[in-house]
Amino acid sequence: RAGDRDTTRTAVREAIRSKAFVLLYLACLVCAFGVFVPFVHLLPYALDHGAKPGSAVLLLSVIGIGSTAGRFCLGPLADRLGRRASLAAMYGGVAATLALWGASGQFWALALFALAFGVFYGGWVALLPAVVMDYFGGRHLGGIIGVLYTSVAFGTLIGPVAAGYAYDLGGSYALPIIAAAA
Repeated sequence: RAGDRDTTRTAVREAIRSKAFVLLYLACLVCAFGVFVPFVHLLPYALDHGAKPGSAVLLLSVIGIGSTAGRFCLGPLADRLGRRASLAAMYGGVAATLALWGASGQFWALALFALAFGVFYGGWVALLPAVVMDYFGGRHLGGIIGVLYTSVAFGTLIGPVAAGYAYDLGGSYALPIIAAAA
């Protein structure tokens, strides 16, 4: 129906002009710069630190296990503790685990990093739509989240590539990991 589309467009336009949306967009953009670096660079990092190829690949599965746990466990917990504060904790947890990554050289430490990182990443994924709904309601949620997730797309496009470029220039993952955590 034509009238519905105009209303949807107006509601999305109003939402994306709000301070809450702009702050969520910037937070997602900055987080996405770092959050996808391990998905690309954890395996070569592990190989550089003596992990066998088969074991290094398992680290990505460990992120997935942590992410699944975070989605199932942290969403309901956030409903009780407060979703906005919990989302902020997910951002902090992602940053803290990324910072710990740089101090992890042995396989067991990398596996622990991957699990903890996955939990916070999964919590971020689970909580973000709920927080958007808290701010803007559910009627135009799909359109608002669609626009919000462009920030994740930009961060995903730029973060891992920039990390690879920094590694190529410096021959170390120290700077890319510090940048991802920041």
